[in-house]
Amino acid sequence: MSNATAAAKAAAASESAHLKAIKHRGEFEYPIQIWYFTLSALCLATVINVASIAWSWYRVHLRSARPSGDAPALAQRRFSILRVPAAVLTASRIVAFRWQIPLGTSYTMSLFELFVTAIYMSALLIWEFVHTNNLDPAFWSNKAAHMAAVQLPLLPALSAKNNVIGFLTGVGHEKLNVLHRIVARCVLVMIWIHLWGRWRVGFTGVDDIAANGWQQLGVAAGTTYTLMVILSIRPIRQASYEAFYFVHVTLAFVFVLMAYLHASEPGFGYYIYPVWVVWGFERLFRLGRYIVINFILRPKHSEASLSLVTSDSLRLTLYRRFPIGWRPGQHVFLAFPTLSNVPVESHPFTIANIPDENLSEEQRLTFVIKGREGLTQKLLQQATEKDGIKIPVFVDGPYGAPPNLAPYATCILIAGGTGVSYTLPLLLDLVRQVRDGKALAKKIVFIWAVRNEEYIEWISAPLAAALSSAPSSLAIDINLYVTDTRAAIASHQAQASDSPSSPGEKSEKSQESVEVGNFLPLKGRPNVAELLAGELSIAEGPVSVNVSGPATLAKAVRLSLADVATATVDVLRGGPTVYFHAEHFTL
Repeated sequence: MSNATAAAKAAAASESAHLKAIKHRGEFEYPIQIWYFTLSALCLATVINVASIAWSWYRVHLRSARPSGDAPALAQRRFSILRVPAAVLTASRIVAFRWQIPLGTSYTMSLFELFVTAIYMSALLIWEFVHTNNLDPAFWSNKAAHMAAVQLPLLPALSAKNNVIGFLTGVGHEKLNVLHRIVARCVLVMIWIHLWGRWRVGFTGVDDIAANGWQQLGVAAGTTYTLMVILSIRPIRQASYEAFYFVHVTLAFVFVLMAYLHASEPGFGYYIYPVWVVWGFERLFRLGRYIVINFILRPKHSEASLSLVTSDSLRLTLYRRFPIGWRPGQHVFLAFPTLSNVPVESHPFTIANIPDENLSEEQRLTFVIKGREGLTQKLLQQATEKDGIKIPVFVDGPYGAPPNLAPYATCILIAGGTGVSYTLPLLLDLVRQVRDGKALAKKIVFIWAVRNEEYIEWISAPLAAALSSAPSSLAIDINLYVTDTRAAIASHQAQASDSPSSPGEKSEKSQESVEVGNFLPLKGRPNVAELLAGELSIAEGPVSVNVSGPATLAKAVRLSLADVATATVDVLRGGPTVYFHAEHFTL
């Protein structure tokens, strides 16, 4: 053998070893690097959450001791370079969370969600196709499978109702579900890249798919996952959530099982079993709490009591012991074994009251439920047939991450229909906190639009109690609207202390009045843009705007707060920063 031939073989062997090292690094190291990237994003979200908690603590415990106001008087508002950080925060909030991009006719996506999707998908694709020897499928086909498999534990982590991610970031499970769908669809892209790459390489020789059951399982797993994602789109979820949930869980179980068998043959089963660990841990935790609340700490009278509020809505009352209570605005999942085809089938309902200060006693939980279809229609039928009827119920929760209103100087609570189940407890709790010196609110604006005045009767008692117990330093403006134009109603505004009337009071009104409970509501729909503009023009200090109700109401409020130029300039001149939260349990 000549020296030239030997040198050529040595060079070829060296190049082959180099390419094998690149391929090995891509398949084994890059998936781990993607996890570092994901964990970095989680750490950033955690830091932001901790900073928000620290800011709230600072406002309540340190700023409250200062005699000066939160913001300059209206006549003294001038441009200040010191307010640039607050202006940047305001602009970023508006652009990221209040600007929406329509997707189809019934769905929108915030720029933040779009940004997260783009960054996550871009990261996966960059790590997927970097160092692939001029995009040789042999270098990226299997890598795509590694990249997809290593992300799978994120799916149960983001969909779980009890999870570490929500605890660290302060984001509720219903909003983490958005990220769950984003990750799921990005993983679907990686799975199909893997299938396409394997097809490009070819299923021959040792990779003969006809002779390898584990490869056939891979195709079946990819097909199952694709079907699962397709059947998870919003129109299908909304058409029949119970059917969707059953099919979704079944397909997920089948997919994970087949994916594990497919990955175990070449020795990569360790990618898949963490999915079972994450899912199993959450289920065990949830089961333990379920047993404690419904059996170990179960009161003697544990049934739920149903009573009609209007012809199409009811009030559900039950008692449970919650050792740590619940936060105003949180929800629980209720299961009614005698009404559901599946005894453990549960549905989310927002708790419409606040816990007693003595948490060691039984707590009363009140829910306002509108009869629509399915379970809620069955509940309405039960209440219609016999007012005060009692039925068995199981409780799971509480869940949700409602905002902390303690550090805000002005809190604006807007609800439509049964969305008041969310805003009413926020009002009641905030009054209690201000009275106890644990919150800084100087003014609360409570706006509720409801179809007819019958709804107002059940809320008038807690509203009157809140007004009577509020300290003199707290102004409470109650703005109630009845949208049924057949009723002759006029306006009324109740305040807990002497304060200027709301500048946004000039909404659609009638000169006739009919008293409902202790309040005289307005006739028509609230002009939320006018109301918000008026309140923000006189607000001193940070403002929190919270809305719960129909999508049209939430959209109107969001659009009223989406003018980035006006809001930024206003903050630079000493105006308030505005925090916006929309509460809607989306499927």
